[in-house]
Amino acid sequence: MQTNYQDAVAAILWHLKQQGSSLSKIHSHESCYHMLQLYLESNDIPFSIEAAVDWNEHRKFNLCYDTYISYRNALFRLEHYLLKGEINIPFCRSVDCFYCKSGLSIGFTNLLEEMQTAPTVSLGQFAYERYSVVYREFFKHAIETGITDSSQIAVDHVIGFWEKVVSKQPTLVQRQHQISAVTTLMNYLAERGDVPRCYRMVLRNGNADTITKTMKLPYAGSVIHPSMKLEKMADGYLEALGKWQYKASSKRLYSHDLLWYFMFLEFNHVDHSDETVTVWRDYLPDDSLKERRYRTIVMFTRYLQGNMAEIRVIPRICSSNTLPEWSLSILNRFIENRRHDGMTEKTLAMCRASGYRFFNYLKITGVQSPDAITPETIKEFHVKDEHATPESKNAYSIKVRQLLSFMADEGLISQKLVYAVSSSSAPRRNIVTVLNDEMVAGIYGFRESASSPLELRDIAIVMLGLRMGIRSSDILSLQISDFNWKQKTLSFIQKKTRKAITLPVPNDVGNSVYKYIFHGRPKSGEDGNGFVFIHHLAPYVNLTSNSATRNALQRILAVCGYELPYGQGFHITRKTFATRLLTSHNSIHDIADALGHARKETSEVYLERDEGGMRLCPLPFGGVIGL
Repeated sequence: MQTNYQDAVAAILWHLKQQGSSLSKIHSHESCYHMLQLYLESNDIPFSIEAAVDWNEHRKFNLCYDTYISYRNALFRLEHYLLKGEINIPFCRSVDCFYCKSGLSIGFTNLLEEMQTAPTVSLGQFAYERYSVVYREFFKHAIETGITDSSQIAVDHVIGFWEKVVSKQPTLVQRQHQISAVTTLMNYLAERGDVPRCYRMVLRNGNADTITKTMKLPYAGSVIHPSMKLEKMADGYLEALGKWQYKASSKRLYSHDLLWYFMFLEFNHVDHSDETVTVWRDYLPDDSLKERRYRTIVMFTRYLQGNMAEIRVIPRICSSNTLPEWSLSILNRFIENRRHDGMTEKTLAMCRASGYRFFNYLKITGVQSPDAITPETIKEFHVKDEHATPESKNAYSIKVRQLLSFMADEGLISQKLVYAVSSSSAPRRNIVTVLNDEMVAGIYGFRESASSPLELRDIAIVMLGLRMGIRSSDILSLQISDFNWKQKTLSFIQKKTRKAITLPVPNDVGNSVYKYIFHGRPKSGEDGNGFVFIHHLAPYVNLTSNSATRNALQRILAVCGYELPYGQGFHITRKTFATRLLTSHNSIHDIADALGHARKETSEVYLERDEGGMRLCPLPFGGVIGL
């Protein structure tokens, strides 16, 4: 003991000198270790860190506070060196920081240190310190059940912590804080491969109560983490569903069903099998979701058995295919013409729907060729074509006019027939809502202080919208290769208009994106490879939902003490960008080019925001006064 103690002390003092520590710091460490040795020898007490910490605590009120703190730090370095062979550690904040006093195992202690600096946790220092209190409580709860390492954590420990600690919190805010902390912890452990991914969902939305009340079997197995070996297979299953033409929305539902089934396996510690699936079905609540959830797992079982081919996808029946050959042929040519003009699939779907309504009415009324179409027939169709709002009726009417113009260009009908489609309501234009100067200043201030991975991602997204006017869908589709860093330009094809555009990148935008890529963006592997903005939790796929950009803007405004104006989304950044260009005396043509508009008329909606410019062009009152 004596030799080990002396060797450790000598090593620590040598390390401090090598690191260039001050003489006062080195002297305080020497004094601490010498005084401790005298105390142990005079009382015939064998050396241990626990005895050393107790010695310092007993002398606490007989020492000045600075001496007590410096001795505590010296002992903290001594313990750290004996455990890990190095002293490069953070500042010791309390006696609980000592391994011997924390009540934690060395595995959990190391995990806490690891999480403090892990970029994938995406927490600021303040949030980490608040969450770390809950982490310690959870680890102590786990140790009470006999486990000392994170890989031994089972769903029982999470639910047990819910019942013993979380549910006993006096307020909803305190319960939500603990749920968020444990969920973040489970996210991190799942990323490390210590626990299954379904553990992320255990405490969300009251799931713990649902699990304990509806999923408990009268018997329990002994399998540890039975769902972990199924996770990669589940990813392959969902990928296979995509190849079989399942919609993304359906795949999300099936993914949720798999998570619930996996939690059932974890809670009862049983392996997946045909028998387990049958038992699980009996335990599902009798509601509208029961059959779908059961079918999801049956399909998954077939996939595991290599019988995915037995699952047949019912092909979607296109309503327009029921039209007569002559009208279907015209409609298909019209759609191809619009596609050639660069229209998106969403716009093409609306063109097909409006064309189907029109030609189906002609079929019902007995019209069998373009020659038989009359102004009266078109007017009757327009009257009987019902829609929920005048605006939607106008939108469909525009597409019908485009169809009639196409038919006229092909020489099938008269050029004048297009005028038989009237407007149901006058066009309406609202004054554009933009971010005020205080909000914009707040966003710039946030940019200066952003440091965590999530903050860096949020500000990079918002700066692209605010300073370059890029749409949300285009931001999420950006590839790293779209940026030309030497020329300070960004080139991409707009999703909405299919128009290629190259924009200059302002320095503050380029710096924000660059900082995120190199200091905030996780190492994505193949999943999100090439995309600028990706998820910060596995799987690291690219962001696809426009809610990601809206949430980024909301989070930044909330930090600055503002709320997003009612009814507004991320598009408000584009409106703000256009309005600022206008008030800076840029021409409407330049604004249309900067926004990538196909027509300059689209940009004229921003004219109302230039109050100073509008005051310069009032209408004369001469004719009115003359009356």
